[in-house]
Amino acid sequence: MVIPAADSRLGPWSRRAAVGLAATRTALGCVALVAPQAAGRAWIGQGANGRDRSVIVRALAGRDVALGLGALLSLGTVADARRWLAMGATSDFFDTAASAAGFLVLPKRRRWLVLAASGGAACLGAALAATLPPPS
Repeated sequence: MVIPAADSRLGPWSRRAAVGLAATRTALGCVALVAPQAAGRAWIGQGANGRDRSVIVRALAGRDVALGLGALLSLGTVADARRWLAMGATSDFFDTAASAAGFLVLPKRRRWLVLAASGGAACLGAALAATLPPPS
């Protein structure tokens, strides 16, 4: 995949962070599409086992692939990149809120990691979107 050239308003650190965030989202989504039970167990534990639960994990994985690819492909257009990064941050915010609401039922050894990963991605995506100028 060829990533569009950087816009002058997206600094080198911001661009690398945006590419990293979008590529990670895309990769994790692809893994969850292929191995939904393993991906689900990493987030919610043994409750993710079962074919019926794989449906929801794959649906969320498809969302992440779409958001990640959209962000990667939009990096050449500042207004579009801002929108895609903001949508990803919003998605991550809701993942964080859902994980916080179910905190006590998440696997004990991973619950803080889950919150840190989704919350960190939400904050990074929002910060990156905020560094870009609004659409004209």
